[in-house]
Parts: sequence; structure tokens; C-alpha cells
Amino acid sequence: MTSKFSAHAQALGYLYQVRYALLLLLKPKDYDSQIYIEKLDDIEFDQDGTPSELIQMKHHSTKGNLTDASADIWKTFRVWSEAILDGHVNPLSTTFSLITNQVASEDSAVSKLTYDSDIRDIEGALEILLEIAKNSTNNTNKKAYEQFIALSDYQKKALLKSTYILDCSEDIIETEDKILYQLRLATRPEVIKPLYERLEGIWFDKVIKHLKSESKHPITFREIQDNINDLQEQLQRDNLPIDFHDLIAPKEEELNGRERIFVEQLKLVSVGNARIEKAISDYYKAFQQRSKWVRDELIMISELESYENRLVDEWERKFEIIIEDLQDEESENAIKKEGRGLFNWVDQENNIQIRPKCDEPYIVRGSYHMLSNQLKVGWHMQFYERLKYLLSQTLEERV
Repeated sequence: MTSKFSAHAQALGYLYQVRYALLLLLKPKDYDSQIYIEKLDDIEFDQDGTPSELIQMKHHSTKGNLTDASADIWKTFRVWSEAILDGHVNPLSTTFSLITNQVASEDSAVSKLTYDSDIRDIEGALEILLEIAKNSTNNTNKKAYEQFIALSDYQKKALLKSTYILDCSEDIIETEDKILYQLRLATRPEVIKPLYERLEGIWFDKVIKHLKSESKHPITFREIQDNINDLQEQLQRDNLPIDFHDLIAPKEEELNGRERIFVEQLKLVSVGNARIEKAISDYYKAFQQRSKWVRDELIMISELESYENRLVDEWERKFEIIIEDLQDEESENAIKKEGRGLFNWVDQENNIQIRPKCDEPYIVRGSYHMLSNQLKVGWHMQFYERLKYLLSQTLEERV
């Protein structure tokens, strides 16, 4: 059951605002476009430190009519009127836009403030809005009426002359489609959705930091353009995107039985606890990254299998050398030392890249730990004989 106090609609409105801001910034009037979010308005385009466009966003889960008495309209006019009265904006040099997925009622003041020059009627809209502001008994809009009336005749006309109501605008889902359309020239069609998902993640992170710090610095088109270019390079055929640098891995004691074998492999050759923690981190990052590549259809299972075969082949070459060197050696300490040397090679020197430009170390290290977890590779000369019982246990658990 949904509570009447549910924040769902409000949260959806915020998401809509943030997503639509990205869409607007991807359609700049010039390359120096920059925006603020919730500074003077929901979204503010800025030029040389002066607001050039104020945008209010109104999103509704279900579409309905936008009337002249609507709270959406008057809340918006209150914000704009106060900004003019306080001297923060000049209505002659600022564009005021209300973007909503509601539908403007026919012959309303709202419908007369459209972009369509054939039906745009500033005088008619002003007459209707003044009539409502002066005579309405709606207490919800009372403060907004007062602020609008407080504008001089010149300011009222200037405000409405610069005001544009964009009704029937895209909803939050349709906005995603519009962003995808804007990105169509940025990369290959088959990877445009992964590019969008990563760009939106970067964008939401920027907006959160922007709002949290009440930043005086705008978000610029050039920033987003740089982000798109970086992502486009990662999504080339000879590269893959890296998404999990900051992933926080579980502690050793939180691992389940199926995830513990690679840790026991490290303990067999007396790798220290600090390095085991690093190994767990590499394992989880590589596991999540490889899974995301597959989900995003950026890589085929066959390519991962081919990559693992290369890793195993390189490991076998090194492992056979250890076996030869330790043929007459029975000391456990010597065996452990050689095993740590083999692991050190994986941890510090091995650079077998899954694709030519994808050189993130956690992919190599973590992939080896995934193979180690299946006992396909190991560090101790007798790793399989000593740990195969663990593999049997995990197989039984799966059954």
C-alpha cells in the first residue's frame, strides 16, 4: 500500500529534473554553455556569471491538464517574480522556461505562452493571469499572486515576453530516449546504451556534489563533452570500460565457502593478511567488471574463455619452471618461497591484457584469483592435492 505521504512522486520529480538537465546540456546553444541546478531555479543556464535562462521542471506520474490556476504555474511565477524583484535577474536578457509533461488547457494563459508564434499572445496571457492573481481566493497560491502583482507593469510584460511554457514534454522515460538520440553520433550503435548508462552515472555524481556543496561553479558542456570522449575511447573495439575502481570488497570472514578457495591458495604459500585483503578486492572487482561487460554485451563469453586460456598458459610456463627447480627440494619453506614468487609475478609483473588498450591491473589479478578459485591455477607446488577437497565441497553445496 502506498502512503499518502509517499516521497515516490517527489523523488521521481528530482530524477526527472536531473536527467532533463543532462538532455538540455547535450543540446547547447554554444560550446561554452554551463548550468547550475537549483541555484535560482531548478536549472539555470549561465553566461559570463549572469543567468541567461531559468528553467522550472514539473513532472507528474500521470499526465493531466495544466490550468491557469495550477500550483505548478504559480509556484513557478513566484520563483521568477522574486528573482526579478530581488534584482537577481533581468527579464529582458533572461529566458524563463517551464517544462512539464502536463497538457496546457485550450485558450488558457498557459497555452498563449507557447513557442508557437501563431498562437503566442503576451497581452492575452497577462490579462488572464492578472485577473486570477487579483481575484482568486486560492490560499495555496496567495504568496505567488502577491509576488506577481508586486512586479511593475513593465516587469510583468517583460517577464511574460521572455516566458515559454513547454507542455507535453518528455517524461522521465522519454527523456532517456532523447538523450540516447543526442549521443547517436558519439559512438557505435551497439554500445550507445552502455555509454549512456556510464555517462548518466557520472552526471548524477556531478550533480550530487554540485548540490551538496552548493557549488558556485557551474557544470559545463565542455566537461560533459570530455566525459563522453573518454567513454567513447573506452568503448572502442580494442578497449573496455572500467567501472569498479571504488568497489568496496567484503572482509575475509564474510566470504562464503565457494569464494574461499583462492584465499586458501594464498595461505598455502604464507601470503600476508594485508596482501590477502588486496587479493579479495581484486577478485571482487574483476568478477563484477567481467559480469557487467557480459550484461552490457560488450564482450562474449568465448572471448573471456580465450583470455583465461592465455592466462593459464602463461601460468603453466612459470609453474613448470618451479617444479623443475624444486625436484630435489623437500623443504616446505623453499616450496612456499617459490610459490610466493609465482604469485608475486601475477601481482606485480603480469600484464596480459584482455584487449590491447584495457590495461587495468585488477582485471589481470582478479581473473587469476577467479581461476585460482577453480583450482585451474595455483601457487604452491602441491596446491591441487592439498585443496581439491574444498572444490568437492563447493560442488556438493551447489547440488
